[in-house]
Amino acid sequence: MRWHKLQANPLCELCQAEGKVVAAIDVHHVHPVETARSLEDMRALCFNPANLQSLCIMHHAKVHKELRSHTREVHQQRQADAISRWVEKHRKK
Repeated sequence: MRWHKLQANPLCELCQAEGKVVAAIDVHHVHPVETARSLEDMRALCFNPANLQSLCIMHHAKVHKELRSHTREVHQQRQADAISRWVEKHRKK
C-alpha cells in the first residue's frame, strides 16, 4: 500500500498545501491505527487508502510530534489501555 500511495501521490501533501514541491518519503495514517478499539477496526484503518497521506520526513516527524504519538508516556498509556480493554472483554465472558 505504501508503494501504491507514493506512486499515486509522490509529493508531500502538506508541503503542497503550503505551496511547496517536496518529494514524499513516508506514508502516514491520518487516523492512527492504534486508536482503534478492536482488531477489525484496526485493520480497517490500516488498510484504508483514504486514511493514508504522503509526507516528507519533516512533516511526518512534525505530525507525530504534534500528536505526541512517539513519546514514552503515550506508548505506556496505549499499553495500559490495551490491557484494560483486554481485561474488560474477557471479564464479560
